[in-house]
Amino acid sequence: MAAVPNGLKCLCFGMGPKCLAIVAWVIEILALASLVLGIVSGFRNNAVGLWSTEWFLIAIALFIWGLWLWIAAYAAARE
Repeated sequence: MAAVPNGLKCLCFGMGPKCLAIVAWVIEILALASLVLGIVSGFRNNAVGLWSTEWFLIAIALFIWGLWLWIAAYAAARE
């Protein structure tokens, strides 16, 4: 991050590393909850709000988003 001016670093990591880590943790918990709902929906073979495929796709998207937030928190903490 040596190439990024100090005035623009707040735009990249505006919330700070601690807040980013907390948000990432919450997103990962939501991903686990949607994964469990997908398993329950597939086991019951009916829709629990959504069908099991949609719950699994939501879980994958949330896991990727949470991983991106963890990487952003790590990069912000390294600064």
